[in-house]
Amino acid sequence: MTNTFSFKIEVFTDGLIIFGTYDLPFYRRLSDALNSRINRFITLRDAGVAPLGKPQQLQRVAHLLVDLNQALLVTVLEEPEPPADFVAPSPPRDTQPMMFFTTAFAIRADFYKRSDMEISTMLSEMTDDFIALSSVAIFPLGGGSTLHRNFVCLNRNSIQALFAVAVPPPPVPPVEETQDIVSLPATELPPKEYP
Repeated sequence: MTNTFSFKIEVFTDGLIIFGTYDLPFYRRLSDALNSRINRFITLRDAGVAPLGKPQQLQRVAHLLVDLNQALLVTVLEEPEPPADFVAPSPPRDTQPMMFFTTAFAIRADFYKRSDMEISTMLSEMTDDFIALSSVAIFPLGGGSTLHRNFVCLNRNSIQALFAVAVPPPPVPPVEETQDIVSLPATELPPKEYP
């Protein structure tokens, strides 16, 4: 019997928000599954689709095909537990806060940057279609509430502009006062008069 690993995801395009359950026959991280290029279309079950700015026009369907080429963002709402023997590849990376801009969203997120490479070089040499981001805030450019997600896959080809967000410097430890106590000359106060 084969296991199924089910991810609950959202897919954002220029004009749509799509959600549903994405089933994988074996466990992979979502970014690895999206970057495998096995299928241009992925199947979602228990799905829904709505215009980006009009969620009240939601249409629910049992199954829905989604064109990954049109996806700007794929967010993870729920993910399965990895099997006990799963080992995630982990090349040495630094976390760099970034702002990304697409046609429909501004995204503030932590980007996993290689410590030996500039961001522009890394993005230029990257072959993956989707970039894994964490601690994500999604700002719809057409208005609406900010969305917060733990993990997002951003379509590299949809990025129109980006910049690194300055990381605040660590707090400076308080300076200990080592000043000698200076004794001031005693002054005589005038005698207090009592009524």
